[in-house]
Amino acid sequence: MESVNLIGPQLLLLAVGGLLLICDAFATLLGPRRWLVWYMVGTPGLALLAGLGALAWAAAHAVTDTRGSAFFGAYELDDFSLFFSVLFAGVVIAVVLFSVDYLRGNRHQTEYYALVLASAAGLMFLAGARDLIAIFVALELTSICQFILAGFLKDDRSSEAGIKYLLLGAVAAALTLYGMALLFGLSGSTSLEGIARAAAEGEDRRLGFVLASVLLAAGLGFKMAIVPSQMWVPDVYQGAPTPVTGYLSVGSKAAGFAVALRLFVEGLGDRAIAPDWAMMFAVLSVLSMTLGNVVALVQTDIKR
Repeated sequence: MESVNLIGPQLLLLAVGGLLLICDAFATLLGPRRWLVWYMVGTPGLALLAGLGALAWAAAHAVTDTRGSAFFGAYELDDFSLFFSVLFAGVVIAVVLFSVDYLRGNRHQTEYYALVLASAAGLMFLAGARDLIAIFVALELTSICQFILAGFLKDDRSSEAGIKYLLLGAVAAALTLYGMALLFGLSGSTSLEGIARAAAEGEDRRLGFVLASVLLAAGLGFKMAIVPSQMWVPDVYQGAPTPVTGYLSVGSKAAGFAVALRLFVEGLGDRAIAPDWAMMFAVLSVLSMTLGNVVALVQTDIKR
C-alpha cells in the first residue's frame, strides 16, 4: 500500500483516463441530449477533477513530508520528483481548461482527454524513475500519447505533425535505448545506483560511459528540443492543436530536463565522467539558444 500511495497521483490520472474511455463506449445509450451533456460537461469535468485530484495528492505528499521508494527502488518520491509532479498536475489542469472551447463539437474529445491524462502520468513517472527500464517505459508511455495528440485534428498539417513527431521520436527512442543498453553492458545493472558505482570504479571503461552519455543526450535531447534534435519543433507545434502545443512546450520539455538531470547527475555524476557530459551540454545549450532565437526571427506563425 505504501507504493500505491507514493504513485497515487499517477494512478489517479490513469484510472480516470480509463474511466473516460469506458463511459464513452456507453455514452450513445444515454440518448441525444444526455449524450451531448456528457461530451460538453462530463468529459472535460472528469479530466479537470483528475488534474485537481493529482495536484491535491501531490501537495498532500509535500505537506505530510511523504517520501520513499517504490517497486524495489525503480521509482523514488523525493523533493525533486515531487516538484515535477506538482508542475505536471498544474499543466494538466491548464491544458484541460484551454481545451474546453477548442474542442467544442469534436466527437473524439473523450480520447483526447484520456490521452492527456495518460501522458501526464507518464511524465510524473519519468521524473521519479531511478531505473533504466522504468525510465524507458515511462518515456514511451508519454511519447506514444503525445504522438497521437499531435495528429489529433486529422487535417493535413496535423497529420504531418503527428507522422513527423512519430518518425523522429522513434529514432530518438532507439538512440536512448542504445545508450541504456551500453550502460547496462558496462555496469551490469539497470539501477542508477549500480551505474554510479560502476562509473566510479571503472576508469578503464570511461570511453564507453562517454559514448553512452552521447547516445542518451541525443535521445533525450529530442524531448528537450535541443540542437540537433529540434528540427521537429516548428512543424509539430504548428500542426498540433493549440493546447497540445502548449503542453509539449512545457510538460514534455520539463520531463526531458528532469530525467536528464537524474540520469546524468545520479548515474553518471562521477568526477571522471561528469566534465565530459557537462561540457557537451554546455555547448548544446549555447547552440540551442542561439539557433532557436535566430531562426525564430524569420517565422510568421507564433506557434512556430
